[in-house]
Amino acid sequence: MYRLLTIDLDGTLLTPQRTITPRTYKALHRAVAAGMKIVIATGQKMDVLRAVCADLPLNAPQIIYNGAIIADIQSGSILYEQLVPAEQILPTLDILRSTGLHRVYHTHEHVYADEGTPNVRNWYRAPAAPAVEVPDVKSLYPQPCIKLVGVGEPATLREKRLELEHRLSGQLYVTQASHDLLEFLHPSVSKKNALATITRMLGIAPEEVVAFGDNHNDIDMLRFAGLGVAMGNAHDEVKTAADYVALRNSEDGVAIALEEKVLPYL
Repeated sequence: MYRLLTIDLDGTLLTPQRTITPRTYKALHRAVAAGMKIVIATGQKMDVLRAVCADLPLNAPQIIYNGAIIADIQSGSILYEQLVPAEQILPTLDILRSTGLHRVYHTHEHVYADEGTPNVRNWYRAPAAPAVEVPDVKSLYPQPCIKLVGVGEPATLREKRLELEHRLSGQLYVTQASHDLLEFLHPSVSKKNALATITRMLGIAPEEVVAFGDNHNDIDMLRFAGLGVAMGNAHDEVKTAADYVALRNSEDGVAIALEEKVLPYL
């Protein structure tokens, strides 16, 4: 029997228009009514999660910043965090610049981006605070850093991810959160590790977990879960890691998978 549902946000729970469909709302409320816990596992920051998921019955700790923070979003309290090691911040920013990536520096207060970072002004919608453009994000150091991000061309980003995974192996967790974003976090951080922490807190076994995702940063989480579901819009490397491939996020993929694979068995 499944007891916990964990869902990635962008590309999974959200449609391409960044909305949650009525059918998905209904399926999630049915899951909670049947006794399931719901965890959103996202690379986004807390105010984005709060705004987008305000009407969802979130009844467990939530995973933000790709697992760097586990939080109670109702109270805003942080239950667990792992920041980027201070000694890795400046060298990594230099590597990102030399690799041709625009750089982003996440603190608890703000998201800072190098001036000229593509699409940066469209990343967040009110009430989430917008990113702050600065001439050089290195100037933020030594402010504590939740994660660093490299923004690049989608056509070459997976190749660059493989290169940077190798260069930074053992020093930082490197993952791809979307078609144009690479993220760099504390080496022990991942959605899977955060999910494992939450399941221990709640006394839930991995085989009692259903996980949904669409990108590289979801792969370990899908493998951890008793039922790992990749979206139809996911990259092939994500689909290969999953137990089941749902319809696309534009086709009510989460809702239909819940209706067919989970809700009848609760």
